[in-house]
Amino acid sequence: MKYCSECGSKVALVTGRRGATWRFVCSGCQAIFYQTPKLASACLCEWEGKILLCLRGVQPERDRWELPAGFVASKETLRAAAARETLEEAGVEVEIQRPYALLHLPHVNQIRVVYLARLCGTRFKTGSETLEVRLFNEDEIPWDTLAFATTRDTLRRYFADRKEGVLGFFVAEIVPVQA
Repeated sequence: MKYCSECGSKVALVTGRRGATWRFVCSGCQAIFYQTPKLASACLCEWEGKILLCLRGVQPERDRWELPAGFVASKETLRAAAARETLEEAGVEVEIQRPYALLHLPHVNQIRVVYLARLCGTRFKTGSETLEVRLFNEDEIPWDTLAFATTRDTLRRYFADRKEGVLGFFVAEIVPVQA
């Protein structure tokens, strides 16, 4: 960001008091432009005990599996974004049931909400960002080729919850493992 969207003056990247997070501040009108996390929404869809996964056709993580997911558009609800992404990536409509997980990824400045959803059919069609769409039994999940920690952690929690017979709601911070 170089110029203020309010008055057109130059902006500078500054820290707040006591080392608060970096933000852009206008040199003219003093407007503050917060650098907030991007919001993403996903669907965890089950059909006859199987889970819907999409093989990514784009970077990052091309040729790896994930839940249908993507960024929320301006003025779009979280539920609508989850349903839209599933339709775009898997070619299938869903009935959103309820939120299942809230995942914070501070290292990539993202927050992801995962919804439990019911598939309205099983005639899948790949989208522009998807190479393959498939239903997996728990023992078939391609754990070594899952695209993101959000998918891995959500699926592990889901299968554990399903075994316990209680699908709750969970909140997690996902940070990279330091080597």
